[in-house]
Parts: sequence; C-alpha cells; structure tokens
Amino acid sequence: MATNLEALLVGAQLSGVEAKIYLTTLEMGSASLTDIAKRSGVSKTSTYEVLEALRQRKVVRVSRRGKRGVYSAADPERLVEVLRGEAAEQAMTIDDVVRALPLFTALQGGTRPSVMIHEGADAVYGYFEHLAKIKPESMDEISNVDDIYSWVEKETLLHARKMYPWIPKKSRVLYTGTPRNPRKGFELRVLNKQWGTFHGNIAMYGNFVSLVTFTSTPTVIVIESKPLAESLRLLFTIAWRASDEPKDLP
Repeated sequence: MATNLEALLVGAQLSGVEAKIYLTTLEMGSASLTDIAKRSGVSKTSTYEVLEALRQRKVVRVSRRGKRGVYSAADPERLVEVLRGEAAEQAMTIDDVVRALPLFTALQGGTRPSVMIHEGADAVYGYFEHLAKIKPESMDEISNVDDIYSWVEKETLLHARKMYPWIPKKSRVLYTGTPRNPRKGFELRVLNKQWGTFHGNIAMYGNFVSLVTFTSTPTVIVIESKPLAESLRLLFTIAWRASDEPKDLP
C-alpha cells in the first residue's frame, strides 16, 4: 500500500523522495530528523532538505523538543489543498504561451516569434534534437531535477542524450532538487531556496528559449526570440552570481 501511495503522490506533483519522506513522517506521527531518515532509508542530508522544502510548502511542521527539532506531517487534507493550489499556479499551458505571444512580439520589435511545441513522449527527444540542430556555443539552464525525474524515465532521458549528444562549450545550470546523472562539462550551482520553489526547466541557447513544463504531460515549448533570450539570460546571470556551488555531487 505504501508503494501505491508513493506513486499516487508522485503523480500529484511530489517527487519520489518527497512522497517517501512525507509518508514516513505521517506514519511516525512526530519524529526527529535522524529517525525519519533511518525509517525512510534516505540520507540524512537529503531528508533534511526535503523536510525543509515540505515545511515551506506547509505540509510538514517542525517544533522543538529540548534541543532537537521534531517534525510532523500535516493532515492529508491539507496536502491535497496545497497540491491543488500549486497545480493551479504551475499550470502553464500552451494556451498561456499563445496568449503571451503579443508580448514576445513586442520584445522582438514587432516580428512574430517562431514557436515549436513538443508534447508527451516526444518532448524530451524534441528538446535534445533541437539543441543538437542549433549547436549553440553556450547554454544557460534552470532546472528542477526532481520534476524531470518524476515525469521522465531515466532510460528515456539518457537515450535522448546519446541520440543527440551535442554539448555547448560553455554551459551553466542552476538547479534545485537532487542532482542525478550530471552532464560532463556543465558548471552547476544550487538555486537559492529563499527565492521560492522553481518547477520545470528553462534553457536559453542562441536566440532560443526552451520551456519545459510538467502538468498533465511533459511539454516542451521552444521560442525563437533574440530579445527574449537575451533578457532571460541577463536575469539568469544575476541569479547565478547570487547562488552557491554544490557541496557534493553524485
């Protein structure tokens, strides 16, 4: 039953490790970080990071018991309420992009930008295929790793990379979540959690901006707009300078 509940929560926008930690905390009632990590089988460092992320989303509470912090899970009804609210905020659909096209056009000085859309199983392959076709010298990317691996099978991702193996000479990635299979040659920094929770994936390369969203199905939207790419690249650089290098990588 626990495994089924984990799968259910993953389908409702929690990452696999978030679902495991939440269910463990719910089952234990209230427990210390060490006890939750031991029961869930997740490392203490990762358990702390997930508990803090869930606390910020108000589905886990922390109190003091002497000098120790004690965590307890919010009621499942509260979790449903939070997930529904997040789904509404994150539901950036194709229609949203279409409605925003006049703004992209204004940024580009009146020229209608080119938009390509890939959905479902083809989304990951479409993204890497376009990257290999453009062969940019550099790329900047913001990524929620847990989102990606919750929606995309590891084998699919690695297979797409092998089919379209282009790697820009200068690549920077701001990430949140637990890094997995980092690509060689990519410079990584951890997105500052104080800025809030980032979902999905945004990449800027050449004159292109690639938006990857995970709502009901993986969707990749590629927009060709030099002004938009330059503007987002500027914001990325500001965030990059205010972010820290990862302490340890797999």
